[in-house]
Amino acid sequence: MRFGIANLVLALLVLAGPLRAEVVENLYLAEIPVESQDPGLRKEAIGQAMREVLVRVSGQAMILGVPAIDAALSQSTRFVDRYRYQIRKLPEGDQLEVRVRFDENAINRLLRENRLPVCGRNRPVTLLWLVVDDRKQGRKLISTDSRYDALRARVERQARQRGLPLRLPLYDLTDRARLKVSDVWGNFEDRILDASTRYQANSVLVGRVYRTPSGSWSGRWSLYSEGRRSDWETVGESLDLALQPGLGGTADALARRYAQVEDTGADPSRVKLQIEGITGLPAYVSVTTYLDSLDVVSRVEPVEIRPDSVVFALTSRGGRLAVEEAISFGRTLVPESPAAQANPALPALPAEAEKTAAVNRAPQIDLIYRLVP
Repeated sequence: MRFGIANLVLALLVLAGPLRAEVVENLYLAEIPVESQDPGLRKEAIGQAMREVLVRVSGQAMILGVPAIDAALSQSTRFVDRYRYQIRKLPEGDQLEVRVRFDENAINRLLRENRLPVCGRNRPVTLLWLVVDDRKQGRKLISTDSRYDALRARVERQARQRGLPLRLPLYDLTDRARLKVSDVWGNFEDRILDASTRYQANSVLVGRVYRTPSGSWSGRWSLYSEGRRSDWETVGESLDLALQPGLGGTADALARRYAQVEDTGADPSRVKLQIEGITGLPAYVSVTTYLDSLDVVSRVEPVEIRPDSVVFALTSRGGRLAVEEAISFGRTLVPESPAAQANPALPALPAEAEKTAAVNRAPQIDLIYRLVP
């Protein structure tokens, strides 16, 4: 569903300035409650942990129905890097858990060999405006305020399970002057998106979850991302079950936009990237480390070092567009001005000088960025 021109402008304002991205830690780790250290229970828990990790890494819950994935899940222990038992302290008592870390390369290979998406560690940030009505205390907007610690913990736990970087609003005096709880409940797009601009999130999720007279829970969700709005509804016997498909639906939608599906039969692409503002060894090391951390990049090679810039050759899954998108999530590099990216044509050379001059020509550059001080 597309929304109006005025609201589209506000949506673009949400994306004004550097977009926020977050490195998601422990993508390949899951902690599953167990009743004992019985080997049979451990094997079952490892299978459950692998399902959670596959959904988190791919960003898509639907992959669990793929035959090749189901076959791999039946041999889940083969994908384990290591595991251990631990005790988690809970208000209701101690809970035994098995903590399982899976082999990153094996999980990624399984997904890519079956042409399934792999979401990198750098993921777009979503701002969540969530109002909950439990029919007892009225409508509450969940913010960073400590009064909502229990509800916030539920939301953040489910977001972590899906690898979804989530931000909650401060809902301080600045927010309150621009947005009322009733505005969120009514899903007034212009007011919500206007209040969201200060957070510089990539997407905005609006959730309105309420308890029905029968005791079950219902939710209405709207995701604003890249000038588009998506709406869906959820139901559940508990608040958690109503929240889960709201956050899960958001993770699915964003993964369809940002996840990389690698063609295992295609050659990796080489991208020439020029970085301005590298004036010393610390900056060079910082940029090299950053480029090597990008999930779409498998190799980084410096090909030309200049007084204040370096040209790198990147081996990338997805080519130039994938590199541009991965860099756009962070704040380390910013695109250089169009004038700086222009490659002036070389003057005509005499035939006898062509060979000598070719040695001194600058390499063809695909992208030009500047290091943020």
